[in-house]
Formats: sequence, structure tokens, C-alpha cells
Amino acid sequence: MSAKHTIRRAIPAPLWQVARRLKRGVELRRIKARGLITKQTLIDDFTALGLKKDDVLVVYSSLRSIGFVEGGPDTVVDALMDVVGPGGTLAFPTFTIAGTMSETLAGGAFIFDPVTSPSTVGRITEVFRHRPGVLRSLHPTHSVAAWGRLAREVTATHLQDGTNFGASSPFGKLLQFDAKAVGLGVTFAPITWYHAYEDMNLDKFPGVYLPQTFHARIQTPEGDRDVSIRCHNPEFHHRRIDKNPEIEAYWSEIFRSSGVAHIGPVGDSQSWWIRGRDVFDCLEKMVARGVTIYRVPEP
Repeated sequence: MSAKHTIRRAIPAPLWQVARRLKRGVELRRIKARGLITKQTLIDDFTALGLKKDDVLVVYSSLRSIGFVEGGPDTVVDALMDVVGPGGTLAFPTFTIAGTMSETLAGGAFIFDPVTSPSTVGRITEVFRHRPGVLRSLHPTHSVAAWGRLAREVTATHLQDGTNFGASSPFGKLLQFDAKAVGLGVTFAPITWYHAYEDMNLDKFPGVYLPQTFHARIQTPEGDRDVSIRCHNPEFHHRRIDKNPEIEAYWSEIFRSSGVAHIGPVGDSQSWWIRGRDVFDCLEKMVARGVTIYRVPEP
């Protein structure tokens, strides 16, 4: 158990809630003091970062890190749509997962409705999935929402090849369409192409999936659909890049030193973008040396 969870269990619930409210109040005052971030500010920052018309983007985001945005998450979505235009494609993960994948699906009674199941990966993603013209892939725990020219192709065949992030998934399709991953105020840890690489090279990652399949139900306009899906091994979950700052720092240095990461300010945050094919190239080179998002050389 982490130190954070140990402390949390030692503090009475009412006191913990008071502390959280005070912390949020301090953060909000600090954000407001730095000034209001407008839609035009974001458009200018996205353009300076290197995002452009007709781009295909998959976006990972932290609204709090971007700063005090006039209009909130809607403004961030509007600015991104304006930058890529109708000829571009914009995608966000809209995962519906609590804890590990196996914990979410335990019991076999999990029901996913692409219309009503909320995204658990941030306010911007939840606002985005409700936008007119946005389509959502059919996956119980790891759906993706997309808008624009390639939205249907990106979202149409998520479970077709039997893995969560394989060639038929939105992340496989985004790779085929030469997409850029964009991190708005987040580290390099959330890039889902790490797992797409695993799913396309399972021989290099024995044990990343549990041997048994899990069951869930997907609700669609055509009727309910029962699916059996492969579930990630929780042993890998607890030691991967997004749970380990040292591993994230190691991969961050790889992306920076190789020149494939494009970094710049968006609002008050340090943000970045990187092409999917460059992520795959770096993974291929490092995995050959025994380095993965679960294991890096000792300092």
C-alpha cells in the first residue's frame, strides 16, 4: 500500500474531506491569480506547439494543470476542434474503469452504455464525448471517443481482433493514420500506445494478460451485446509507468533526447506531442535492450 493510502486510512473521513476542500480552494485561488486563459490563448498555444489543420490527434489532458480556462473544458475542446478543423480528427480516451481492469469487471455483471457510461479519465473527456458528431468505440472499460473526418474508422472495430489495444482498436487505427498523441499538462505516462505495442507483440510480453477471459455487456441501439474480453494482469498494473515516477522520468528522457517529443506551454502547463510511429520506434529499440514501461535499468 502506498504512503498516500496509509495516511488516508489514518485520518477520519470528515477531517479528510475538510482538508480536500481547503486544498481545492487554495489551488483555485492560485489559478485565478495567474489570469484567465481564453479560447484564443489556447489556439495560439496549440499552434505554437505544432498542432495544425487536418491533424489526427489523441489527447490526454488535465484541466487543472492548464489553468483557469474561461468556459472550462468546453473551451479546450472548442479550441482543439478549431485548430484541426473538419478535415482533422480529434480523439480522447473515455475509459470507464475503477482501479484495475479485473476489479472493474469482477463478477461478470458490468454493463457499458456508450451513451450514458461516464468517462473516468477527466472532465475534458466527459465534455467531449457529449459533443454532436462524436462517436464512441464499444469497449466495456477502454472506450475512445472521436470527432472529425476519421471518427468512424477510428471507433468502429474496437474488439475485432480480440485484444484491448490491438490493430483493430482505436489506438491501432490512430497509429495507421499517423496520429499524434498530445499531452496537455500531463506527463508521458498515459500514452496508450505503450499497450498497443504490447498487444501487437504479445510474444514479448508473456503474462501481461490474465489467462481467463472476463464477461461484460454492451448496450447498443441494436440491442444488448455480451462480450468476452481479455483482462490485463493486475501485477503489471501496479508496476507500470503511470504508477512509477522513476520509470516515467526514464522514458521522458528517452523521448526528449531522441528529439521525437515536441514540448511547449499550453496555458499554465508544460505540454507536448509525439507521433505514434515514434513511440513505437522507441519502444522497439528499448525492448530489444530489456527496457519496458515496467522495468528500466537501476540508477
